[in-house]
Amino acid sequence: MNNTILVTIGIPCYNVGQYIALSIKSVLAQTYTNFELIITDDGSTDNTVEEIKKFKDPRIKLIVDGRNRGISYRLNQQIDMAKGEFFVRMDGDDLMFPDRVEKQINYLLQHPETDVVGSSAVIIDNDNTISGFREGKNNFFSMRDILFRARYIHPTVTGRIDWFKRYRYKEEYNGCEDRNLWIRSFKNSKMYCIEEPLMFYRDAMNFKLYTYLYRMKQGRIMRIGERRVIGSLSLVIEYVIRNYIKTIVVYFIYKLGLGKNVVTRRNTSLDSSLCAKYSTIINTVINGK
Repeated sequence: MNNTILVTIGIPCYNVGQYIALSIKSVLAQTYTNFELIITDDGSTDNTVEEIKKFKDPRIKLIVDGRNRGISYRLNQQIDMAKGEFFVRMDGDDLMFPDRVEKQINYLLQHPETDVVGSSAVIIDNDNTISGFREGKNNFFSMRDILFRARYIHPTVTGRIDWFKRYRYKEEYNGCEDRNLWIRSFKNSKMYCIEEPLMFYRDAMNFKLYTYLYRMKQGRIMRIGERRVIGSLSLVIEYVIRNYIKTIVVYFIYKLGLGKNVVTRRNTSLDSSLCAKYSTIINTVINGK
């Protein structure tokens, strides 16, 4: 495919100094080259900004205001700044497969009825070692499916910029901003998941209980707040009950020293041949060869 269409890639980041350089390298190594990369720092207190400034590529636009506003604010900031026809999500500690942008843009061009496309992801740990696989899914047919299940990981998503500008992110729902977006747009949007992985997603084995509890609470608040969009109070009540039960179970698992098990259960294992295949890809991205 040609590179005539400008694409906007957005990375909101906060204290990812250890990983941001690799994330940017994976973007600059894309087979699709006609893009702008907007990086919005959310008040990092480590060396994140310094690491970003080492890159001199003119396609990179770094926004630093020293304030901690949250991921939804930063994503909306990128959407407002975007000059591209498509918007590519990315996090500051993940890595793209080299052909990620090309394959997702190509799909959207071939399927003009589709608004957003995601993908499966290969899971890596803090040392960039492959630890599992997170499969994206397409069998989402009802609000119940959207409410209780995950279609794909948020930073694997690419969509039409007009769609993102129409729905935007709600800042009050940081921590579940993606689920909120899928719920609000479900009835009037078409989404698709490319089943092959196009992203290395970092899922550290050190389970963070505080972050988990915060996101579970935000999930309850968000679904209650969007009950009219969901259209079923009984579904919302069911979700809240199940959310509380899961939260309590995970809390006690953590207190028993088994927090690592919570992380591993989110992912499926890969056989040795696939591990070798994806290890070759990530090493190519990291080493620039």
